[in-house]
Amino acid sequence: MQGTVRIIGMDIHRVAAEVVALLNGEIVKLARVQMLRDKLEEFARKEFTHDDHVVIEATGNAATVAEVLSPYVDRIVIANPKQRCI
Repeated sequence: MQGTVRIIGMDIHRVAAEVVALLNGEIVKLARVQMLRDKLEEFARKEFTHDDHVVIEATGNAATVAEVLSPYVDRIVIANPKQRCI
C-alpha cells in the first residue's frame, strides 16, 4: 500500500480507540485498539504507512496519542467536531 494516501479516523475513548479508514470511497473498520502506549505503537507499526493521514477526535488525551502515532504516519490532525469550519 506504499504510495497510497489513506485517511484514517480515530474515535478515542479512555479504554480503547475505534480506528477506521476511508478506502475507495468506503469507510472500513480497521481495529479497536487499547489505549495503552505499547498497544498503540504496535498497531501503528503494523497497520500504518508513512503516507497515511490520521484524524483524531479532540479529547483530553489526543495530543499524547498524536505524539505516539506521529513517527508512523505522514500527517495527524486533531479535530474538534463541535468547532465549525468556515
